[in-house]
Amino acid sequence: MKINMNTAILGLDGKELEESNIGKLVAQMLVNTPKGDALKYWHWAQNLHAGKALDLDPSDVETLKNFIKEHDQLTILVKAQALACFPNK
Repeated sequence: MKINMNTAILGLDGKELEESNIGKLVAQMLVNTPKGDALKYWHWAQNLHAGKALDLDPSDVETLKNFIKEHDQLTILVKAQALACFPNK
């Protein structure tokens, strides 16, 4: 499944937050976490930071979704928009 997070973060007013990017923010969270599959997270972070879509199997989709849902430093504003990048299947 392709996951594309190369999009700006929108504020509550629907306007793009200046110089924001969901993929780059999630990439930073992935490389700053002390837990998880280091090589997998590093690879995902590199691709997200470069603006590339991730091609994930169903297990990895759930891993990334759970990472986003459970991350203590991501705000609801970012979590909701990051989770919206996943196709509904």
